[in-house]
Amino acid sequence: MHPSRRSCDLCYRKKIKCDSQTPRCSSCVIYQSDCTYRAASRKTPSRKQAAIQRQNQEEDLQSRVKTLEDQLSTVLEKVERLERSSSLDQDASTSVLQAISEEDVGLANPNSGLPLLELPPYQDVLPIVERYLTTFNSIFPLFHPGTLLQTVNNWYLSPNSQNPVIWAMINVVLALAHHTSYPGDAVPTGNTTTYLNNAQSVLTEVIMRETDLINVQVLLGLVILFWTADDLKPALVLISTALRLAHQLGLHTKKASRHCSPDVAVQRDRVFWMAYILDRDISLCSRLAPIQLESEIDLDMPPSDAIDDLTGFVCAPNGLAKMNFFRARIELGRIQGKVYGYVYSTQSQNLSSEERAQWVTYILRMLDDWRSQIPLEFHTSRLSQTNVSRLSRRFCILYSTYLSSRALISFGSAWDSFHYSRWLRRLQDYGDRVATGQVVSSAPVPQGWQVLVKECREYMRLYATVTPRDPFFIRMTLCAHNSSLLSLVANTIFNTHHGTNESDKHLIETAMLFSDDIAKQTGSDAMDIRNAVVQLKSYADLISQSI
Repeated sequence: MHPSRRSCDLCYRKKIKCDSQTPRCSSCVIYQSDCTYRAASRKTPSRKQAAIQRQNQEEDLQSRVKTLEDQLSTVLEKVERLERSSSLDQDASTSVLQAISEEDVGLANPNSGLPLLELPPYQDVLPIVERYLTTFNSIFPLFHPGTLLQTVNNWYLSPNSQNPVIWAMINVVLALAHHTSYPGDAVPTGNTTTYLNNAQSVLTEVIMRETDLINVQVLLGLVILFWTADDLKPALVLISTALRLAHQLGLHTKKASRHCSPDVAVQRDRVFWMAYILDRDISLCSRLAPIQLESEIDLDMPPSDAIDDLTGFVCAPNGLAKMNFFRARIELGRIQGKVYGYVYSTQSQNLSSEERAQWVTYILRMLDDWRSQIPLEFHTSRLSQTNVSRLSRRFCILYSTYLSSRALISFGSAWDSFHYSRWLRRLQDYGDRVATGQVVSSAPVPQGWQVLVKECREYMRLYATVTPRDPFFIRMTLCAHNSSLLSLVANTIFNTHHGTNESDKHLIETAMLFSDDIAKQTGSDAMDIRNAVVQLKSYADLISQSI
């Protein structure tokens, strides 16, 4: 007979329900573990003990992150040298990678020092994976649904075939399910941080083992988890490594997939395009050149239309219209690359005024063309009237990239981001002089201003329909929201002599309320933006009163 304690040691440690079956409970059977009741103590630690435990855990985590960053930098340098050494054949490359693993990273025994590869029970994991596949993964298809579900199933059915790379993949999927979930979609087991730490604990194994598609998928999943972080360094290192491994697999060329089955070839393409999207977006956020060169890509774009496979597609509420959301995001990635070239690249610093004007015209035309290809049912003005919050949420994220690119090409400079650019300082100076009655020759209106203001109005109306707003959504749309708010306030200053649109005033007031909430969630940078908007708004009010 078991002791009075109801849960065995394994179930207690994993915080799962124990059915107390003999000689082993169901969980111990699944995890191939002895069913014991030998835990010395299960008393709740005191506050002092808990504080000491948290401090030790934080110190351990910081040490582990530092070690991982050092390892990633070492691995990336080695891989780059390998790619430049064209005389090495495949066997020699494998030997060198093994030497790197043993000498520099300390993995002479690939299985030494690995953590216990534990996961929640299958009945808890499966619904989370399925929910992720039907939500975020349906428009950003990093994983093939059938392959992922089969891999998860095999993990629990064949414990002897478990390996750290697959374990990392399942942990990444569980972390993504938490991180990108819709508000109200309860994810009952674990949390993002736990699963992220699990995946990071075997990161060296993911990078140094024989490269397969799953290795790249794990790295890209980690990039998504760091996509909206304040510190972009982990995302920068991970996307660089992921693209190097993707090139080793030939994911950037059609030739490398010609012997694969159609399903595998399609998924290889999707994984590469996911890497492309992340690379372009992180490049603009960090103001560092993208890793992937356009000239090195030999792949077809995802289809504009589809009959059977609707992966990456979204449907209108009436069910009559659909569009390839994934393809639209890839096309925006190409435009983002052009925006980087104009705003931040070394070459752009030597452009004349005439050449810069030509660049702006060219990129604005690309953005106009992209916008014209979106079906009417998915325009911001239509979506804001549909009352379908989930669909609005997806397109708000998509249009945030579009609008941020348009704002950046209009305002941005190589010296800083849009929000602290020279244009903003000029605008503040303009408002100060007009408010004090000085004669000002002209307002600092950038190229394409009227179109930008119109887009900002529509975007803010769509943004207001997305409720509630979760942290992932707020982070993904933060730049576009701030750009729109600043643009509308600036427009009230430029048009004070002609009267301000009442609907604009309402949009600004509503957006200011959103900004208060955003500042509380995202910290000091958002508060700085809010303060800049308040100052500009005060100028507009002073000017309006003096007329």
